[in-house]
Amino acid sequence: MSDTGLPPLEGELQRLRSQVDDLSSALHAIRSGDVDVLVRDDSGVLQLYSRTSADRPYRLIVEEMGEGAATVSPEGRILFANQRLAQLLGRERSALIGLPLSDLVAADGLEDLNALLAVIPGQTLRQPLELRRADGVAVPVLASMSALAIEGQAVRCLIAADLAPIREAERALTASELSTSMRKLSSEDGILNLAWQSGVITLVNPCLCRLLGREEADLIGRRLWEIGAFLAPPPAQELFERIQASESLHLDDITLQSATGERREVEFFSNVYLVGEERVIQCNIRDITDRKAAERLAHQRQAEVLQSLQDIVAALVALSETRDPYTAGHQSRVADLAVAIARELGLDADQQEGIRFSGLVHDIGKFSIPSEILTKPSALKPAEFDLLRTHVDEGYNVLAPIHFPWPVAEAVRQHHERLDGSGYPRGLRGEDIGLWGRILAVADTVEAMATHRPYRFSAGIDSALAEIQAGRGSRYDTGVVEACLKLFRQQGYQLIHPAP
Repeated sequence: MSDTGLPPLEGELQRLRSQVDDLSSALHAIRSGDVDVLVRDDSGVLQLYSRTSADRPYRLIVEEMGEGAATVSPEGRILFANQRLAQLLGRERSALIGLPLSDLVAADGLEDLNALLAVIPGQTLRQPLELRRADGVAVPVLASMSALAIEGQAVRCLIAADLAPIREAERALTASELSTSMRKLSSEDGILNLAWQSGVITLVNPCLCRLLGREEADLIGRRLWEIGAFLAPPPAQELFERIQASESLHLDDITLQSATGERREVEFFSNVYLVGEERVIQCNIRDITDRKAAERLAHQRQAEVLQSLQDIVAALVALSETRDPYTAGHQSRVADLAVAIARELGLDADQQEGIRFSGLVHDIGKFSIPSEILTKPSALKPAEFDLLRTHVDEGYNVLAPIHFPWPVAEAVRQHHERLDGSGYPRGLRGEDIGLWGRILAVADTVEAMATHRPYRFSAGIDSALAEIQAGRGSRYDTGVVEACLKLFRQQGYQLIHPAP
């Protein structure tokens, strides 16, 4: 008798019937499509691997993925594989089911595979792997492994992204960079590349070699400050440090010295970019010696023209004041005050110079007014005043043909206009009056009221300031008035008689 209480023969028959029933059920499952494959493990136990039980929650999603995907048992056997993984490995999908992942990985990749299989729930591990196709060809993939529980069963989810297209793109990019480098070699600018950390020159183009009068072999492998070509300011080593600090640098005042001692003025640009995983500094060096020489000549000519204009203006001012000795210095004082207002308003140096010229000649048209009217000690009659007003247009007519680099003639024409239209000669209003004309209007009013005239004594600076303050925003520009008041009341400005 056996331990089961059954005769040995009957016990054996019962065991055989049980196995037949199991096999019959397995065969039925296979025929119905519920089971993909039967696998007997090392201990001889028969295991069923079913795509319907292993992947049901996400099968449709996984089949549409562009990456290879598989469900893997904790010990590393494939429970399910999508069509993309089968294509990637050059195998039939049915041949993958039940296969240990270790059979698809080269021996040197088993350690990485085991690390992936050790993933715990809630964790995702990523690791580059090389899988093997059926023909033995290596397939580089980025493997992502996650631990999941599907219908109470602990499984691993593998996503394998094909790295071949990425690596091909990297190769194409490198080829493109090499192509770009070759184009740089034929650039009309001098070009050199520097190693980010050391400052060692790694590439130079023929243009730079010609600029420095040196051979490529004399430059490659040397640090920027070792070739002795960059003259201060700044010294070459400081230049390299500035490049590292800013990564993008633009200077247009660097001097290079060639091997023959010839000095060239250059414009210098630098940028940092990646080649693979290494940072490289690219420096573009453009010879601007001729341009700088032309600019210096232009500045010299401009200075000469301005000096000529100053001489003309000085002569005109002197001629004007000889006919009206009572107002001698008036135009100079107006010019000085107008420049101070312009500076307070934030106008740049060039505009200040234009306003100074405009102030110096704003009354130049009075040459056309009879001396007896200009120097009359009593109030002018209406007809005489109308005649005096013509000096504005006369001044404009004199100045318009002169090619000033600023709108001097128009500023002079507007210095008696008022915002409310009560001025002359054209009765302009508001924004129709330019800023320079509005500045001259305030400066002229203050100076005229604060100094003596043949027909009256000075009203004083306080009265002059009260006048423009009362007309602020109506007759005179608000910002200009505020600037003028600040000059006198807060900064201690005084009317003086500067030299023209």
